[in-house]
Amino acid sequence: MRIVIAALLWLSLSSAASAHALWLEPDGGGYQLYFGEFGENLREGSPGLLDRFEPAPAAKAFGGAGDAPLKAEKTPTSFQFTGAADGTTSVVAEQARVTERKQNDKTVRTLGRLSARYVADFRELKPIIPLDIVPTGTPGSFKVFYDGKPLPKAKVEVVTEFGWTKDLKTDDAGAFEVALPWKGTYAVEVSLVDNTPGTHGAAPYDGMRFVTTLTFKVSDGLAAPARPPVVTPKR
Repeated sequence: MRIVIAALLWLSLSSAASAHALWLEPDGGGYQLYFGEFGENLREGSPGLLDRFEPAPAAKAFGGAGDAPLKAEKTPTSFQFTGAADGTTSVVAEQARVTERKQNDKTVRTLGRLSARYVADFRELKPIIPLDIVPTGTPGSFKVFYDGKPLPKAKVEVVTEFGWTKDLKTDDAGAFEVALPWKGTYAVEVSLVDNTPGTHGAAPYDGMRFVTTLTFKVSDGLAAPARPPVVTPKR
């Protein structure tokens, strides 16, 4: 995914990772959280850029027998989350931290928040995380929220697992619709900058930058081209 704003999110990462995002995919009885480029199947590894996530991102499952935090384990190319109950409808993973950079001899502190949500179907859901993308009850119909309120005129990128992309904008009510012609996994990505200062724990910041993805599977449609081979760069 090529969203420039992510370059400002994780300033301690190399420039090769400047447009990276987190995304979630189900895997057997658990969920894998990847960091990289969804449409290119680029997954950062450990040892490598995946080691910059300290502590590990936190994840929580919703639906099923109730809302519950998940157990995280780092693998060579992902964080594996386990412990979701049967009937889980959504999983959310996040990591946030404050980074510093010099700008005209001034230290600028930014709270960067990377978030990922996976949904099992298109039932209507409420926002949970600060910048959230949720289905509204119909396949291909979604809504973007920031701080619990609909986010109008937000840029949206929709990507398939083999690299097909569609760029959209939300309407005045924060909603958008997109055709989902292919079988397989899709990712929706939204980014946002908020220059409101604050604190994260004990760390002050001058502004915030967010990147959030929503992933889901489509079972009906055209047979998709093969997914690219997994690429894990050596850093």
